Amino acid sequence: MCVAPTGRRSKYEERPSPCWVCGSGAWWNGTRQVSLVRRVNDAIEHLSEIVRRRARCSAKTCRKSWTIYEAEGYPHRQFSLDVAVLAVSAVALGQLTVTAAAGNHRCSRRSVRRWSDWVEAIADPETLSRSCNQLDDADGWGGSAVCADTPRAGVVLHLLDRLVEVLTNRGVDLPKGSSGLGRILSHLLARFGEVFTLTGQSPPLRGDLGGIVM
Repeated sequence: MCVAPTGRRSKYEERPSPCWVCGSGAWWNGTRQVSLVRRVNDAIEHLSEIVRRRARCSAKTCRKSWTIYEAEGYPHRQFSLDVAVLAVSAVALGQLTVTAAAGNHRCSRRSVRRWSDWVEAIADPETLSRSCNQLDDADGWGGSAVCADTPRAGVVLHLLDRLVEVLTNRGVDLPKGSSGLGRILSHLLARFGEVFTLTGQSPPLRGDLGGIVM
């Protein structure tokens, strides 16, 4: 006997990804409404409201819950990661003053300085450079050079971009994004639940690449 499909989708087909803590199946667990400012095609886009879905582990021994973030979305931010990266990069490379960067990105001078301090502390440039060299192809691909007087924040951003390029050249599947920082942090958030916050001490970026290579 052949039964015609009803056209309705099973609730199991639209379940979120498995729990990143224990690997058990997950269920949708409501939504969270936030405000967000992001950069789109060289223009600042103010989103008064954005709704993110939440998920929860189905295992009674775990019950971990988490938020599903859109591309380049990140926890505890009114501004998206790409806005922070553009502002820090412009100041670090001498393209804009702190005041001009704040004006261009519609944020405060304090935000730009705080973002710069955060980027400086998120990873050690020597460790990042060493990791890139370990993953380099045999032909010695090394990426573009950084000026010796570039501030530490600019060096960190450059090396994260280089690290992402090396990893993608080797076939590692990283989240989409416009910056190396955003793609690495989004990967660590999705895979390990690690959050690098501006309001507290962030964990150091994994120098052994164990949290990046799949």
